[in-house]
Amino acid sequence: MGGRPRIAALIALTALAGGCAAPATAIGRAPVPPDSQPAPGPTGPPRGPDPAPPPEDPASSPSPLGADLRVTAGMTPDPVIAGTESVYTLTVANTGDQDANDVVVAAVLDHDVTPGELPGACSLTGRTIACGGLTIPAGRSATYELPLTTDPALGDGTTLTNRARVTAPGVPGDSAQLTTEAVTRADVELSKTAPPSTDATITYTLTVTNHGPSQATDVTVQDATRATIADRPAECPGGGPTLSCALGPLPPNESRTLTFTVTPRDSGMVENCATVTTGDREQRTTDNRSCAGTLVKPAPAPSRTPRKAGRAEESEVAGDAGPEPAPATGKAAASSAASAADRNDVPPPVHHTIPELPLTGASVWMLGLGVAVLLAIGLLVRAFSRRDEPGKDG
Repeated sequence: MGGRPRIAALIALTALAGGCAAPATAIGRAPVPPDSQPAPGPTGPPRGPDPAPPPEDPASSPSPLGADLRVTAGMTPDPVIAGTESVYTLTVANTGDQDANDVVVAAVLDHDVTPGELPGACSLTGRTIACGGLTIPAGRSATYELPLTTDPALGDGTTLTNRARVTAPGVPGDSAQLTTEAVTRADVELSKTAPPSTDATITYTLTVTNHGPSQATDVTVQDATRATIADRPAECPGGGPTLSCALGPLPPNESRTLTFTVTPRDSGMVENCATVTTGDREQRTTDNRSCAGTLVKPAPAPSRTPRKAGRAEESEVAGDAGPEPAPATGKAAASSAASAADRNDVPPPVHHTIPELPLTGASVWMLGLGVAVLLAIGLLVRAFSRRDEPGKDG
């Protein structure tokens, strides 16, 4: 009988541990010795339900955080190129758990940038762009893209600073400062031309053009002419056969023209090249050199026997003066002919060479008349000679 209290105790412990064990299973069974009990399995008997948590204190429960605004800024491209348009991007995010109403973003621009066409919700006052009037829900964001053009005259490496701030009623504000660097990009082109030479000199024209987008600095033109420079431009001081012209800055889409004259040493085809350089970065340099070829003809030699127009005019006037005088007869005619022959025998001086005159109508008439006069003189002389012969009288 002493074993029944022990059986009752085992039944009570089993009921407390399992919570649902049937007491009939334990009644009438002998206790199992501890050494013969099987080892518990990996799962073991099921556990009962967890106890309920204690009730919360209303005074200690968390309250809503509200709206929380953050602004970030970026620039595309970065670094910016002087003289080109870039995009200034502002992003406003609401990281709170409530909506933000009447959100306003204000951007203060650098003095070396100019805003372009703004979004519809933005306006420009001085150098400040204001974009506002929208509601940003909790966990959402809004982005503004503002076009800006950088001053083309900026030097390489200039720093640009733009500041932005976001505000909303009842919400703490936030600000962001963006610093970017400006770089220069210029494209200078040189063109050299020369018309054909007609007087043994060459007139060259050099044209320098900056295609931008940035202003070109320290623009310099070099031209080794290998000739005597007769007319040198004011921008190219100095002497000798080499032309060096320091033009300084050249804005984008503008040109400078230089004109000078040289006297080449030799005639024939003369080719000459010039170059241009700049202190800025250039992505294309194939147009920095230009050449021109010119055909130079030798100057005509001065004439040693200049024509004398006065004598030709006198001959023409003499031909139109009127009828020829009557020819001389007898001894007077013979004396005149002898005197003319003596004058014709004296050669004219070398420096008084009379140029040949073309035959005109008047000259042909005078030639024919002279032949007739000579024939008449000859007949008269013959007639007088026969008359004076002895035996012919009576």
